[in-house]
Amino acid sequence: AGQQTRALSWPAGEPLADFVDAFRQRSFLIAQRELTADGWRLETPAVLRLMEKLRRAGRPLGEYVNGRLYRGIITGLNQAMVVDGATRKWLIAEHPSSTTVLKPFLRGRDVKRWQVQFADQYLIKIESSENRRHPWSGKPAAEAERIFTATYPAIHQHLQAFRADLIQRDDQGHYFWELRSCAFWDEFALQKIILPAIAPTVAYAADSTGYVTNDKSSIVVTNSVHYLLGSLNSNLLWWYIRQTAASRQGGFYEFKPMYVSQLPIIEGKDQTQIEQFVKAILAAKAENPAADVRALEAEIDQRVYALYGLTAEEIRIVEGETR
Repeated sequence: AGQQTRALSWPAGEPLADFVDAFRQRSFLIAQRELTADGWRLETPAVLRLMEKLRRAGRPLGEYVNGRLYRGIITGLNQAMVVDGATRKWLIAEHPSSTTVLKPFLRGRDVKRWQVQFADQYLIKIESSENRRHPWSGKPAAEAERIFTATYPAIHQHLQAFRADLIQRDDQGHYFWELRSCAFWDEFALQKIILPAIAPTVAYAADSTGYVTNDKSSIVVTNSVHYLLGSLNSNLLWWYIRQTAASRQGGFYEFKPMYVSQLPIIEGKDQTQIEQFVKAILAAKAENPAADVRALEAEIDQRVYALYGLTAEEIRIVEGETR
């Protein structure tokens, strides 16, 4: 049957004086083959079996969306490249050309469960000349800046206050007023799901507005926003990510692409009911961001359990750790 050892997962902060009693009551046998070179998972056999069952049931999210899972934008100097609503109005009043480069911007903290809470932040979106041809692209620095100043005079005036820091920053395009090269700019304009990089609970949000997001978040571009959002925000996949993602102090988890891309997603089954519940939640949240949608969430949880074929005992494992 192979070698086994006795193990215990010890929660941070639990009093060490309780260790002997806790080990006696809560420790379990784990097969030595589970202790692999790429990291030990000290989980009960039942948890490991459930993880394996879920992995077999679905395709990794990264495959499901054909790799369209991206980290948000790094500006290299947010205080220069991100402005508030009042500054946006001033920049447009100074010169109407500013309108074309000021795009609604989300930070990781603006991403809540089901929907975003826009905080009136705007990105000065001037793509690298590597990604887009500008009137100044390919010109020597001094000439390029003269053309940039003539094209976006108010934006140039605003950036002058940060000139030295902009020039010194690592993340920039061909010129100091440009953002670093990004191959997926167009993806932000599409229907997508946004997730914060670090959060204390599951918090995926739908977006059809075309928000650009910062690097404390990621986006998933998909034509199945409602079904996928329901699955990702379900109790089951929240439990799954808690088993796999790195945890931080204070009960926070890292929802980085390396973890989220591995979430098992089922496709090809009847998804209509989950989509209907998600649409009802989004409608309620649009009317009142504080709307109580727990009953609808519970309906989604039950549909997702059924979708993945969970037994009553497996549901108890999940709910014992997430409630």
